[in-house]
Amino acid sequence: MVVAILAAGGITASTLYAVQFRTSDYAASDFKTLYASICCFVHGISAYSIPNLKAVFDANGVMQPPHWYGHAPVYPWTTLAVASPIAMMDMVAACYAATIFSGVSMAAAIFALMRYAARRFGFGPVWRIAIAVLCVIGPLVAFAMGMGNVSLPASALCFLAFVGRGGGLRAKSIWRWLPAVALAVAFLLKPHVALWVGLGMALLPERAGRAVAARALAMVVGFTAVTAAVMAATGTLAMQTHAYLAMLREETGSGASMSAASREALPVVSQITSLDSIIGFWTNSAALRVGLTFALLIVAGVMLWRMARRVSTERGALLAVSAWCALGTLATYHRAHDAVLLLLLAPWVLDRVRLAPVQWHAWAVTALYCSISMSADFPTVQRWVAAASVHSLTAFVLLRQVGIADVLLLAAVGFALMRENAAGAARQPRTVQTEGVAAAA
Repeated sequence: MVVAILAAGGITASTLYAVQFRTSDYAASDFKTLYASICCFVHGISAYSIPNLKAVFDANGVMQPPHWYGHAPVYPWTTLAVASPIAMMDMVAACYAATIFSGVSMAAAIFALMRYAARRFGFGPVWRIAIAVLCVIGPLVAFAMGMGNVSLPASALCFLAFVGRGGGLRAKSIWRWLPAVALAVAFLLKPHVALWVGLGMALLPERAGRAVAARALAMVVGFTAVTAAVMAATGTLAMQTHAYLAMLREETGSGASMSAASREALPVVSQITSLDSIIGFWTNSAALRVGLTFALLIVAGVMLWRMARRVSTERGALLAVSAWCALGTLATYHRAHDAVLLLLLAPWVLDRVRLAPVQWHAWAVTALYCSISMSADFPTVQRWVAAASVHSLTAFVLLRQVGIADVLLLAAVGFALMRENAAGAARQPRTVQTEGVAAAA
């Protein structure tokens, strides 16, 4: 626990050191947009109107982004509803609270991952400390915390949900609902992150994962229904829903920041990771792009589903859920900081290095995860892109590095899952035979 607190507390303190939330347009820029959207939602006006958001910034005396390109309010009204208590603070105080909450949630998640590795894989103190180091050393965690993005607490809650499933709690204890509560809150905070953890847990052959996913789904549906009823009673449901859908259409249109065919040069941590954007680099046909995207995602999903149903070990369960998370980063639009979720692989990576240091699987996964957040410096990339032709391989790699790394990461995790399932199947007959002899004796 001390190690977890020190690890998460260190990165939180470094984020808050000398930060100027009021006068910096960069510090917590994602959270500031979310806060402004929440304030508009609470006051019953459109939460997806840029002029309304500007008014909130002005009312709090906080510097606005230099331009609103890439700063659109993209969270659904369920997220605004669950985070609405933050509107009781002013924007600057809320930025501090959100950063500290991210740090606390990461400390809890790191502690849970360390304890999980000790119980499930027999990690000693040194290997448990290595998990804490891996969870905070990557630039994606620092980037997400500096931007105030909710991917950090959402990912932390997903970790708690996964490692807490079937934790030996009493069947009638209220504590058995905590993993489901964590997953439900994560889903409400950032649906396209938590969805894949819940889906992966639901498709495992074990009952514990399905129970957590089912309870979380029930809570999400209940909260959404109650929120929708309250909004309908106050006459804001249709207005907010229409504004949200209109904003999504505008942001995914040609030339917008979320356009699949965008060729803007961005720092690697700000790149789009989606299969749609990878295919969109090569074709201008929306029908072809969407068709290929859905076809490839369906094929990958069916293969993962078949492998997940064959899981018979805890390592296999960890790999299966992580593979669904990797697929999720390809299936849905988001920036690379959402790949914080893939830190779920840390216990498996260290376990493979500990038991088989010469095998390539863990090292390849580590290198590919690092490729999601590390590249040449931004000015260098801009020069290379400017010198490359529009459809050159160089431009493709530089402008889609995050997505390419994610595709290869999914392939590596899928291959490791296949090997784990094969090894588990090979061990199972001997286990059954041994249990039969013991029962006869």
